[in-house]
Amino acid sequence: MTLAEKLVKPIYRMTYKELPAEVIEKVKLCLLHSLACAYAGIDERWSKAAREMTATLHPAGNASIWFSTRKSNMADAAFVNAVYAQSILYEDIHRDSNAHPGVVIIPTALAVAEETGAPMTEVVTAIVAGYEMMARIGRGTACPEFGSRGFRPTSIIGTFGSCMTAGRLLGLTYEQQLTAFALSASFTAGINQWAIEGTDDLYFQNGTAARGGIVAAQLAKRGVMAPAKIVEGDAGICAAFGLSQANLESLDCEDGHYSILDVLFKPAPACALVQTTAQAAIDAVRQGIQPADIVSGVIYTFQLGKTYAGCDNPGPFDALLQARMSNHFNFAASMVHQRIANANYYDFKNPEVTRLAGVLKLEVDPEYTGKFPVKQPVRVELELRNGETRTIYREEPVYLQPEDNIAKLDEHCSADLGELRLARIVDMIMKLDQLKTPGELLDLFIKESDHGKL
Repeated sequence: MTLAEKLVKPIYRMTYKELPAEVIEKVKLCLLHSLACAYAGIDERWSKAAREMTATLHPAGNASIWFSTRKSNMADAAFVNAVYAQSILYEDIHRDSNAHPGVVIIPTALAVAEETGAPMTEVVTAIVAGYEMMARIGRGTACPEFGSRGFRPTSIIGTFGSCMTAGRLLGLTYEQQLTAFALSASFTAGINQWAIEGTDDLYFQNGTAARGGIVAAQLAKRGVMAPAKIVEGDAGICAAFGLSQANLESLDCEDGHYSILDVLFKPAPACALVQTTAQAAIDAVRQGIQPADIVSGVIYTFQLGKTYAGCDNPGPFDALLQARMSNHFNFAASMVHQRIANANYYDFKNPEVTRLAGVLKLEVDPEYTGKFPVKQPVRVELELRNGETRTIYREEPVYLQPEDNIAKLDEHCSADLGELRLARIVDMIMKLDQLKTPGELLDLFIKESDHGKL
């Protein structure tokens, strides 16, 4: 059995009837979360660019450009909507793969379902399948070789997840699904220089992953050929991208566990690896420490929390994404503003924040590295003007709960859509498997004033 067969076969066999209730409920929560985050980002520069390009080049189809009356084909609609979904970095996180499945899988599933007319029970199953593939193949990225090459996990493994989701909704045979999986290797890309320079290519990486998986599935359905040993071959993805073949070979793909249950929702709209740091700053505020009293400090974190592109950046900050990625900025901004909020990151030139970020250093604690990714500990040692040393330790961030996600939907959408419509949206998501098409839900996000505009 090839590694592709090992990864694909158990996921291909999934059925809606076998999904536990808790898995179906988690799908609904992931969908709600992705739509809320996407809505918050529709006016960003990168979202407008993706939307306008698609409207010009690919204006026809049955798949929705979210939050508007515009349509495109399934691949290009998924591209735009995946760009939206990443916009404010509140995306979900699967920690063992350090990836964000929702920004790729949710746009893929809804776009393909609108084109194919697949029943919503199949949409739910396809979402579970996509999350599962990203989680499984993503474990191959948990090695030094992958990280040292500058690749971004979501961008590389997202295409494989998208092809599983799209393949299910397109009705691929098992052999066609294997082909789609193998083809995905040639449609995947994404490097991390954006995290250092703060540029916009991050957002398009997710769109490319969503679109690439859909294209791979469509080509496979039409009978093309692709390598059988695409994972372990001499020029396969392990060799090309630096994934750990040993990690993938050791996977138990028949354990009956659904990886979507392991997905978490970030409390800070920032890199997944700096979440504990942001919350440690709030702990410092609660201890009565004032930003102006801090002369210097050291943030101790796990290895990946320092070496991942953009995480060890004391400033100066010239772009929004530099702020979102930096441990130093996250600690400083959360302290200065005394809260974790999206607005913190747009204020990346704040002199009080940049001063504090600039006096902080980032170091690795080997003990914390040993606990990662099961835990993400952070310790901050601060030297104060009065000569006192204060230590703040936090073993884990507190992730968002279901009620918090509903509150985020309200925060991002209520001003435009109103409380009554939001209540209908939540109710419809909770009854997702009873809908006829995704369009019933997506239409509720269109403001009356925006019909035909976006």
